[in-house]
Amino acid sequence: MGAAGATVVRRPGATDAALPALIERYAMLTPGTLLQNRYRIIRQIGGGGMGVVYLAADTRLADKPRAIKELLPDPHARPEEREQAAVQFRREAAILAHLSHPNLPNVSDYFEQDGNFYLVMDYIEGETLMDRLARSPGGLPEQEVVDWAVQLCGVLDYLHSQNPPVIFRDMKPANVMVTAEGMVKLIDFGVARLFDPGKGTDTLKMGTAGYAPPEQYAGQGQTTPRSDIYSLGATIYQLLTGDDPTAHPFVFTPPNQLRRTISPRLSGVVMRALNLDPDARFPSARAMSQALREATRPRSLRLPVPIQYRRGTGTALLAETPAAPRRRSRPARIILSILGWIGRTLLTVTIALFIVVLLLLLGGSFAVSAVAERAIADTDWGLTLHTEPERVMTESDLEDGVRAFLEPYALDALGDVRADFRPPDKALISVELSSNPVSLEARLGVHDGTPVIILERVNDVPMYVIGGIISGGINRGFQKAFADSPLHVTSLVIAGDQLEIYLGR
Repeated sequence: MGAAGATVVRRPGATDAALPALIERYAMLTPGTLLQNRYRIIRQIGGGGMGVVYLAADTRLADKPRAIKELLPDPHARPEEREQAAVQFRREAAILAHLSHPNLPNVSDYFEQDGNFYLVMDYIEGETLMDRLARSPGGLPEQEVVDWAVQLCGVLDYLHSQNPPVIFRDMKPANVMVTAEGMVKLIDFGVARLFDPGKGTDTLKMGTAGYAPPEQYAGQGQTTPRSDIYSLGATIYQLLTGDDPTAHPFVFTPPNQLRRTISPRLSGVVMRALNLDPDARFPSARAMSQALREATRPRSLRLPVPIQYRRGTGTALLAETPAAPRRRSRPARIILSILGWIGRTLLTVTIALFIVVLLLLLGGSFAVSAVAERAIADTDWGLTLHTEPERVMTESDLEDGVRAFLEPYALDALGDVRADFRPPDKALISVELSSNPVSLEARLGVHDGTPVIILERVNDVPMYVIGGIISGGINRGFQKAFADSPLHVTSLVIAGDQLEIYLGR
């Protein structure tokens, strides 16, 4: 089943059973219809109370599949209601046209024809989370749900970081697509709005009962980023338990009481997101993502990979300084002898400590290099003959990857992980270890079709030999991972907050 932007807010009184008939009755396009002398309609693939979604072929781009959303007219609506629906559809187009994120459908066109409005988006091959839940009505696996939820936190964090922030306002399983690779796509921006700090309340009740928080109802307050946190909590709740929140709005039983296999920590995260008081919820989607990862992190003691260091077997002593030809008094000779002995001892100890520290650093660098090489080489990068020629990695994707790599070796010392892309080819990674910040600068490149990572600085100090050792392990890992691949990397480019990876044969 393929869809994109397919589920929107229902008209009052429209039931699930009535929707297919409603869509069929008012759908205006038939297979073979050509829009804008470019988009050929193939079939209808979804819809809701305000729109119909079609699969179309883009004839200007070798019949590339597109999803086209058409505003569905309501013959019973008053003129001002129809105008409001048109304004809402234009708002969706304007919002999506300025957004770019791997978990959002890309909008490529927007137009009006014959009095109807159309939005052209990427065609997403997959199914909604509601469809996935229908096959497992008792709830889905905990780790799978958390993986989706972390991705949704990432896209919500992106939306909320816009200026002004974009509030989605209709998070629910039916509005989330999941691809065969497990990537989720947030669809249907029909009720999204821009956050206005000077506005006290929302004028309309929008969203879906059961998933929408109390403040999303007219007169109760203004929707904020924490409103989306509530809706995400309701979505996770349903995916974990199979219990439909529309049957009991604002009333939730802790998930681990409905399904004993759910961990109490994860249940606590969900219930905090569902708090009726917005101030008691997570302050941001990023904070909720962190809580989700910590809730599913094993509590058992995790030991780092054992590292053995070679210890020195001896210390070379400096030759004794020849006596001066000028004869000195006995007290002076004693004092000079003591000072000389102290100087030689301190110098010897300093050299010995330097050698020991160097060996430890080099030994640790070789160990980290080996671990990085093995981890990268063993990763399934999903490179097949059918791989799209362009991949995109966001800063949050890199943060998650670094965290997943470091967690098994850092015990509980690992704190915040942040990534900062710096065009055109550098990335700054900041890691907090035992409350101590460590910053790492990496330069990106491509050599013989394989990604090349050069580690250059730590906390503004050049790495030189140590950086080269660790970079070597990372690069050997990429070489092994790409060795049998039919594809190779043609370029790595940082544009804004995204790393764009282009592949070729």
